[in-house]
Amino acid sequence: MASTFSNLGLNLQATGENSGTWGAITNVNLQEIDNAISGVVTITLTGNTTLAFTTNSSSTTYTDEAGRNKTIILSGSLSATTVTVSVPNIEKDYVIINNSGATATISSGGSTTVSIATGSKNYVIVDPSTTSVISAVPAASPGGSNTQVQFNNNGAFGAISSSTAGFILTSNGTTTTPSFQANTGISAGKSIAFALVFG
Repeated sequence: MASTFSNLGLNLQATGENSGTWGAITNVNLQEIDNAISGVVTITLTGNTTLAFTTNSSSTTYTDEAGRNKTIILSGSLSATTVTVSVPNIEKDYVIINNSGATATISSGGSTTVSIATGSKNYVIVDPSTTSVISAVPAASPGGSNTQVQFNNNGAFGAISSSTAGFILTSNGTTTTPSFQANTGISAGKSIAFALVFG
């Protein structure tokens, strides 16, 4: 009876098979499991890329394959473009951090893909039954920069500059987003309202 292979490409050795190399193949399997659970790899993108993954190897030497890693860090200096990163069409989840300068479209070969903007990160799941990549967490980065206040802007991160000292965060409560305005104090009408509400 010959070996069979698991979803992650692990060699499921048959009874009595691989005399003399059984231990080495088992060690490769264990390293591949470790890689799938906690492995981190950085890929420098220069264009469309297919992540390496072997489905049925009987090797006695371990090779770190990008497509088996848990966390994929995309680096590079691409600009204002979109590239496709093809992952294996197996039952697998990934944490993908995109620092490539381009929008990365994650695909397992089907029409359902996930796009991750540069500077963003996402948790994605591959469904091989439909050749789909599913977004488990929206690809979003915090809005603004340091010294700014973040807020929910129609489901996306927004940010407001803190401007200068003495400003307060205000909104008219109906049509404008919050903004920092000079602190001009509380008007008489508002003072009366506060007194009525809070005593």
